[in-house]
Amino acid sequence: MQKCSNFSGLKKFNLILVLAFMSSLAPLSTDMYLPALGEVQKSFATDSFYTQLSLASFFIAFALGQLLYGPLSDIYGRKKPLYLGILLFILSSLACISFDSIYAFIFFRFLEALGGCAGVVIARAIVNDNFELKEAAGLFALMMVISSLAPMLSPGLGSILLDYFSWKSIFVVLFLLGIVLLFYVFWGLNGIKENTTSLKFNLKEILGNYTKILKDRRFRIYVFASSFVMATMFAYITGSSYVFREYYGLSEKAYGILFGINAASFMIFANINARIVRRYSPYSVLPYSFAAMFGIAILLALVSFFDWGFLAFEILLFLMIGMLGFIIPNATTLAMARFKQNSGSASAMLGAIQFALAGGISFVVSLLRANNPLLLALVITSCLVVACGIYFSLNAREIQKYKRKWAVIFFTKTK
Repeated sequence: MQKCSNFSGLKKFNLILVLAFMSSLAPLSTDMYLPALGEVQKSFATDSFYTQLSLASFFIAFALGQLLYGPLSDIYGRKKPLYLGILLFILSSLACISFDSIYAFIFFRFLEALGGCAGVVIARAIVNDNFELKEAAGLFALMMVISSLAPMLSPGLGSILLDYFSWKSIFVVLFLLGIVLLFYVFWGLNGIKENTTSLKFNLKEILGNYTKILKDRRFRIYVFASSFVMATMFAYITGSSYVFREYYGLSEKAYGILFGINAASFMIFANINARIVRRYSPYSVLPYSFAAMFGIAILLALVSFFDWGFLAFEILLFLMIGMLGFIIPNATTLAMARFKQNSGSASAMLGAIQFALAGGISFVVSLLRANNPLLLALVITSCLVVACGIYFSLNAREIQKYKRKWAVIFFTKTK
């Protein structure tokens, strides 16, 4: 395994930037586009069903595409499938504004997601290939700190572009970002280690490899527990506009500022986590993180039930979103560490499961019309009940180990 000492400070910083850029391209394509839905509908003289379908097609391709790039990167190395994905993203972004048909637009949005998701999958695989456990956890946290800027800034950037130009300018910017990333990847990923397998590009072998990954008990624990934790973020994104703007009466500007503040909590906590895991193992950090986030969710539900006001609700929501910065990087590290020789496939399976479950919870929030604090808090708490149930019940042996350790410390001190 390549040690972190082989990377100079500058080279490691550059690697973090390029991996964060790779991870941010697909989310940027969604979040920048959201303010333009109405303009796209008018431009194509269609109804909201087809504009929503352009979003749905993107999400479907994003989930399915990860399952394709994972084994491709294990078989052919990380760079070739990555170049293919970025090129597909670039060409599809240009095609989205080159045809005067809503059906063509939906099709090219599908291809755009299929290209953009390559960076998300392969970024995780590169970290897993090149760094050991503690260093990988720190890098995942720092990557997420930088890539979390995408959901913070992209809706505002999309709105600014719409103020001065047409909706097509958003895809021009995405096209240019794709070109910048292509060159950045070419120069920024020199010297990385690429773990490949003896797998052939054969559907039976690929499915067999995915089955092998899913049979790993620890992998399932970390992936499914972290997926339900991530679902809380999707629930918040889906329901927060109604809660803050309609229930608490915030203006559009105030809501935008608040959304940015809450997104910053993830960055702050993930940065703290990056420092903590240099000293303590991700194994040690996770139990406390799950317990703390569950406790915060219970308090959030109580505050909502007794209607103790906006400030109490917002403080708890800020802390809850921040706890994602401890759980997601560490759970990702521990799941990926199970498959050093199949990093791409493991990353693909992790991403597909997280995205499918989180997207499903987002749909539930919409279906329940969770437009008040209590309903939103109950959905969030329910997700954490499942997440903690998976993590703590399936980690009984690990918890017993910590109990014995604490007991030894306690009796040693009392003597």
